[in-house]
Amino acid sequence: MPKRPLSPSAVSSNPRPPVPPLPDRFFDQYASAPRIGDDPELHDGRIRQSPHIEGKWPTHVYCQWIPTESVAAGLESLVPVTASSLVHSPLGAPLPLHVSLSQPLMLTTQDRDEFRKGVWETIGDNSRCFSLKFKSTDWLANPTQTREFYALLAEPSDQLTTLVDATNKVCQAMSYPTLENPSFHVSLAWRLLDQTSAARIARTRLPDDPDNDIQVQRVIDTLDVKIETVKIKIGRTVHSKDLLS
Repeated sequence: MPKRPLSPSAVSSNPRPPVPPLPDRFFDQYASAPRIGDDPELHDGRIRQSPHIEGKWPTHVYCQWIPTESVAAGLESLVPVTASSLVHSPLGAPLPLHVSLSQPLMLTTQDRDEFRKGVWETIGDNSRCFSLKFKSTDWLANPTQTREFYALLAEPSDQLTTLVDATNKVCQAMSYPTLENPSFHVSLAWRLLDQTSAARIARTRLPDDPDNDIQVQRVIDTLDVKIETVKIKIGRTVHSKDLLS
């Protein structure tokens, strides 16, 4: 005897379980889109901080944070309407966020393995996981003054400072730029930096807006970020080092 189809009420009373989050290593496999050139028109007006040079490998050392869907929704509520979100993809999926431990670097081909091994050895095998807290949000300009980022500013962290010191030691030994006086932060959105004085004054987020400050503090109070890995992205390849639990 054929089964009777479920009524709409029966279907609605048995919702599908939530989709489990993607594993951390998934994002390592798709950390960057295919290269389509340096022309700003191909990158929403962005100018590459380090233009592509044959035999040079864009490199970045960082700690990654992948928010849950509920946390990402709270972060998205802080993104100004004039900025492009880094919290969600254009299709609405939460994206991995990060705290930088190095400047953007351009390694030579022969330096890639030495740099990676040097950073891992300097960090060592006894570095432990730690929690990251935040204190406020603000706009931060990139070194070339072409873009600005709306960012969560982190509380002072001895663990992050130790990781930066380890990375800087290797950079200095190999004659690459070090990260000096780092402002630890997590970027939530970006926009092109308009140099006109009128645009610089007419901020989307006014510092004396009490309603906005309350919303920011509510979101910050919900954040409990555990840093469990250090990553090195060299070209399109991501290398990971797990910290001790």
